Amino acid sequence: MSLKEQWIREGFSNYYVVEKKRKITYEKDILLHHIMECLLPCELRLEDETEYYYFETGIYTPWIEKRNEMNLQEFFFDFFTVLEEAEEYLLNLDHLKIDEKLVFIDQQRKPVLCYLPDYEKNIFEQIRELLEESMEHISYENKKKAKFYYEFHSYLVKEKPSILQIKEYLKPTPQMIPKEEVESPPEKEINELDEETLSEKKISPIAIFFMVFSFFLLGASAFFAVKIFIYGFYYQFVLGFLVFAGGFAADVWQMWKFWKQGSIEVPIETEEMKTEYLSMDEQKTVCLMEQPLGKFISKKEGRKDIIIEHDGFIIGSSNEGTDYQLPEIGVSRRHVKIFLENGELTAEDLNSTNGTILNGRRIKKESLESGDVLKIGLEEFEFLADMRYTI
Repeated sequence: MSLKEQWIREGFSNYYVVEKKRKITYEKDILLHHIMECLLPCELRLEDETEYYYFETGIYTPWIEKRNEMNLQEFFFDFFTVLEEAEEYLLNLDHLKIDEKLVFIDQQRKPVLCYLPDYEKNIFEQIRELLEESMEHISYENKKKAKFYYEFHSYLVKEKPSILQIKEYLKPTPQMIPKEEVESPPEKEINELDEETLSEKKISPIAIFFMVFSFFLLGASAFFAVKIFIYGFYYQFVLGFLVFAGGFAADVWQMWKFWKQGSIEVPIETEEMKTEYLSMDEQKTVCLMEQPLGKFISKKEGRKDIIIEHDGFIIGSSNEGTDYQLPEIGVSRRHVKIFLENGELTAEDLNSTNGTILNGRRIKKESLESGDVLKIGLEEFEFLADMRYTI
């Protein structure tokens, strides 16, 4: 589809202007309300009975002006994170217009792209073309950046990976983190931790005993010292002083030894420790379940059932932090959690982008019953409870 496009300057603002031809509803709401900060702000204007998209570009920096200064691996990791977010909003990635003039960065150097419903071209083809255009302008004195462009372009062409695979390819490795950051935290944090740790300790009963006993030995030593001062160095006074003074020294030494070993310190139970104990209890609960809690049966033929194997079961598109990966359109990374509450199996939406729909109604947290229909993104499942589980 050929587009009538132009660049317009109004006062201090610059606009990329395109004639609107397609009738849109959902995409229009996304664009006009600027729900996604990674997309250019847009407004629709009517001129001579024709509607135009006005994309504001003047508030951002063109990527081509800063690309030679940027860490390309980090930039393209953020770039594909933007694509992933657009998919979560059910946007068609082929409607993103990717070329050198329409890729921008914000103040945090994060990508800002142009979503144009009247435009359609395969997103991966556009990205490959963007890399090829960038290769033509790169300074080959910078071998590291040149190598990245060629290797990344080759990876896209040969492997034809998914967005998740590309993000895994671009993910920073431990070798990229400065050595100092890996080996030890900043000195200030260590000092704060020591002060916090010391403030959360109290003296145990054995410490109190040694402290009281040391006062008795010190008093007895002082008593015999006074006797020696008044009456002279009599045998019984000298022997008493030596015995009690030696006992006091031994008592102090033993206290110091216990202190160094931490034997006289009893840590106060903190919220973090309580959380750890709770996690251990939850793990025990998972291990003791004899049967699954239930399962979700997909309404699509050929798709496997989702077995709710334990309490706190999380479903999402990410392969990290979830118990079942559902990499489908509209499914957030961590979308919904299934858990037991007051003896009932409950579904809780984890602040997903498109929400969790139960029996046609959007929910935050709701108990489940056999026969309920749960919608996650565009995927629908019928819930079947298993009443045979034991905890």
